[in-house]
This record gives sequence, structure tokens and C-alpha cells, in this order.
Amino acid sequence: MYTDLATAHKEQDLAKLRKLTEGLQNVWIGLIPDTEAWRWSLENQHYYGEGEAEFRMWDDGEPNGSGHHKVCAAMLENGKWADVECNSQLPFFCYNKNTSRFIFVNMSKAWEDAQSYCRKNYTDLVSVRNQSEIEELKKITVSSYTWIGLYRNSWKWSDGTAQSLNNWAPDKPSKIPTDACGAIFEGKWVNDGCGVHWYFVCYTALRERKVLKIKLKKTDPSVDMEDLKEKILEKFSQRLTEHGLSGDFKLRWVRQPDGKKHIEEEEEVKEKEILFVQPASSPSPPQTPQTELC
Repeated sequence: MYTDLATAHKEQDLAKLRKLTEGLQNVWIGLIPDTEAWRWSLENQHYYGEGEAEFRMWDDGEPNGSGHHKVCAAMLENGKWADVECNSQLPFFCYNKNTSRFIFVNMSKAWEDAQSYCRKNYTDLVSVRNQSEIEELKKITVSSYTWIGLYRNSWKWSDGTAQSLNNWAPDKPSKIPTDACGAIFEGKWVNDGCGVHWYFVCYTALRERKVLKIKLKKTDPSVDMEDLKEKILEKFSQRLTEHGLSGDFKLRWVRQPDGKKHIEEEEEVKEKEILFVQPASSPSPPQTPQTELC
């Protein structure tokens, strides 16, 4: 019926959402954790060779914390990795750039506290760049779970698009890891447990059609233009993409009553129709007309 929960990619989108949800408590929108956005605590890109920042050694079935908006990684005794709630108390590995050494710290701390300790006393939590470094770390650990510097704490939209507009309320997102769904409250984004019943906002992508008249000049009389139709469309699609047109669009030929052919462009544009959907157990929302996000 609709495309997805509502998204906000620009200030105009946000203004319409604020107007639509004015006077209500939390209203669900499409913010969810980006479960693929893992990164290292040590952000200096010069430390990593080609592909080393993306090196992963997950254990079977890991990572599995998709219901958490912030998760941290620990190394097991076998060298494989698992995702763990960041407030768990574990020993940890630090890295010292002055000596290029790894240090096992046999004190149990939450991940952020371990990060602070490493940054104060050494350089940072350890980044694991290859199998050789895993073998080195296995030799110095005496724990079944040990923090490393890998974590994720990013959000995206449920339709798969990136979340680039920052509109979080103060102190949000909260540190409760299971508050893994996003809502809008008093015009700002908040996060809450996904099982809570709130109103929610959907959107439908509207499609725009354009007919483009083109004039082709045939320099070779032996060329059959009918045979070139698909190649011409492919070339136009390529050029449109090169000039910044993105998203879902397609081109096709249309024949007009005069017998001439034109190119019709159909594109999924960034306009959305949004409306409230009311949970069965909730009171009726105020009467608000359907609104387009432009």
C-alpha cells in the first residue's frame, strides 16, 4: 500500500513531519540501526593499509545483535569475534603507537571505559588488521572474551537510504542498547524500544513522467534505427547517471500520433505522500489532512 516508514533527507521533509506530528507524543519514523556500519575506535586512516580497515573475523552466527543500536566487538579465545552489549564488563586490548605493541589489560570494564583507559595510557583500543595480528593477540590474552576497538553506532532509514540529516534531541540516541527504533517527538528524533505502540507515519514515493523529444541524424544510410533503439536508451541512461540523476528511473520509447518517437522518462522522485496509521490500541489522532513531503 505504501513504500515505507517516513524518511527525512532535507529540511523541507523535516518541516512537514514536524507539522504533521505537532501535539503528539512519540510517532514512529523509519530510523533503524545500520547493522553493517562497523568501524574502529582508532580513526587514523594512515594506520590501515588497503582493505585492512574492513578486515573481519566473526565467529559462526556473529554478529547477531541486530536488535541493538550500539554494539561492540570482543575477541574470543579462538581469535574469532562476537558482538557484545557495550556495557558488559570485559578485559581489553590496547595499542601503543610509540612501541607498536599490543597490551592485554586484565581489568574488567565497559567498552567506553576501556576506550578511555587505552586513550589515556596508550593510544587506543586495538584495531585488528589481519590474521597475523589475531595470532599475536591470542598469545597474550587469558580471557574468553576481550574487547577490541570495533563497534557500530550508526543509523539509517528503513528503506535502505543513508541518514545524513542530524535532528537528534539532546542526549539522544539514548545509551539503552535495545532502544533500537527511531521516532519524532516535539520535532526532534528520539529512540525507543521497538515493541512500544505509537502512531506512525508512512510515505509513498510519487513518480514523475517526462517526455523528451530528441532529434537524431543518421549519417550512414545503411543503419537501421530500429536496431539501435535499445542502445540509444542505454547511452541516455548512462549520461543521465553521469550528470547526477540517481534513484529509480527508466527510459522507454513512445510513439506519438504523428508517428515520431520520443523518449519517456519515469523517475521515482524525492516527493512523498505521508499519512498517519493508528495502532488498534491507541486513541484516535487529531484530524490531519494527508500531506505531501516535497
